[in-house]
Amino acid sequence: MKKSEMTGHERIEALYRKEMTDRVPVVHKGYAFCAKHVGIPVASVYRDPKASFECQKKTYADFGFDGGPFYTFVAYGAGEFGGKIEYKKDENSFGPEVSQRPIPADWEDFDIDSLQLPDPKTAGCVPHEMAFAKMQEAEGSEIAFICGTPFTHAANLFGVPNFLECVLIDPDMAHAALRKMTDHILQVAEYFIDTFGRGRVLARAVSPTESNALISPKILEEFSMPYVKELNSKVLAMGAKAVYIHMCGDHNLNLPQWAQVPFRQEGMRGMISVGKETALEDAAKFFPEDVICGNLDPAIIMNGTAEEVYKASCEIIEKGKALLPGRFEFMAGCEVGPGSPEENVRMMVKAVNDVGWY
Repeated sequence: MKKSEMTGHERIEALYRKEMTDRVPVVHKGYAFCAKHVGIPVASVYRDPKASFECQKKTYADFGFDGGPFYTFVAYGAGEFGGKIEYKKDENSFGPEVSQRPIPADWEDFDIDSLQLPDPKTAGCVPHEMAFAKMQEAEGSEIAFICGTPFTHAANLFGVPNFLECVLIDPDMAHAALRKMTDHILQVAEYFIDTFGRGRVLARAVSPTESNALISPKILEEFSMPYVKELNSKVLAMGAKAVYIHMCGDHNLNLPQWAQVPFRQEGMRGMISVGKETALEDAAKFFPEDVICGNLDPAIIMNGTAEEVYKASCEIIEKGKALLPGRFEFMAGCEVGPGSPEENVRMMVKAVNDVGWY
């Protein structure tokens, strides 16, 4: 392993500020994996901010990843609007599940106007998120909050199948739900930016429900883009330093529309994380001003040999260096499964130390 010229935090910050890094940063995405690595229940990652922060911090240190811990919440939106959350005890669980939705299965009879905006300081997981952010601040690591997308989070109010049915059958109700979710996220953004200051908070988003496996570009254009453009524009105007988004799944038909979404402040870069379904070449073409993150297939990490993981990692790192010098971050294309062999995860870091230097 070469001697590092920069710290992991310095590498990540350089990406945002359009500065060159000494090597490609390598970042871990796998909350349940972290819990299993240190021997705590997966539920602790989501409902115990200190345990979550410490288990991620230890995993990053043990494996040699760059950057720092982040808080997330699977099915964000459901609990924040009054739904019920439950936690599986299965060690291979990825996280919390929704046992009762804010909008019932017979959604056609539900009065959407009765769904009230929650207090942004006390809603669902937001207190845990804020406690986690204060640990990020104390450690000098990146401060972040859960930002979007409104479409994905609104789907969690209904459950994805029911929401997509609502989009087709009762578009006015779907738009009403999207309006409420956008307004809620904007209130949370204001809370975090007021607490930590302008230019200090990263807005983090994920968009699995916008995948082409679930919706068409036409539905994306009508039901997602107006809200995500509004949300990102207002959050950046409030003072978020940038927006990070993970485009979960197949978004290839959506890329022309995503390219019109604001992700950055003037003089900064946003971060676009893509799955194995999206070629780095396409991401580089549609997002010429942003950092591209990705995109090792999690199935290889879970089921491949150490040699296969190392080889695939080297290929992606070398391609990223060539296509995106100084604006590429290596990571898995989606969540690293909790059952992934630790040796395979170590191969990702070995690969970046072997071939990732500029």
